Amino acid sequence: METMNNPLTSRAGEMLRWQFRMRNRLLTCGITKSGPNGFSVITLPHWDVKGGIVETFHNQASALQRHARIAEQLRSAGWSIAS
Repeated sequence: METMNNPLTSRAGEMLRWQFRMRNRLLTCGITKSGPNGFSVITLPHWDVKGGIVETFHNQASALQRHARIAEQLRSAGWSIAS
């Protein structure tokens, strides 16, 4: 992920952002508007920012469903919502 184009650091297109915590680790998962017809779901482990994942979707509903699946998987694995 390039810092200049990191959608989680630029709040202009940010739609949703949850931060998860497990012990001393933080992970952010969010949705941003990416272009006129796109939405990105970004998963960013704070301890390994190069390991961040960006998934692109053509509609908001698909992006929201993906974010919900990721959040459920994280909570099932023991992560809690920090903010």
